[in-house]
Amino acid sequence: MYWRIDGNQRMTDIEASEQYPDSYIIMQMDNMHSDMGIVLYVGDNEDEIIKLAVELKRPFCGVIEGLNFRRSLGGIVVGG
Repeated sequence: MYWRIDGNQRMTDIEASEQYPDSYIIMQMDNMHSDMGIVLYVGDNEDEIIKLAVELKRPFCGVIEGLNFRRSLGGIVVGG
């Protein structure tokens, strides 16, 4: 399920991730290299949000994971 975010919720991708920690977020970024954008939708189903982001056909839209979905592989990397 997803919800449209009304108003101009302008923030960085990190702020969006912190504000919606248990959600997937569709953001329309200012440009291809920007960390700033407008939050358009939030949802709890990754597949549904990705499908919606593709259907929107807006420039510079992407899906951001909420803070609780971001995972680290952790551990030690050994290279040779």
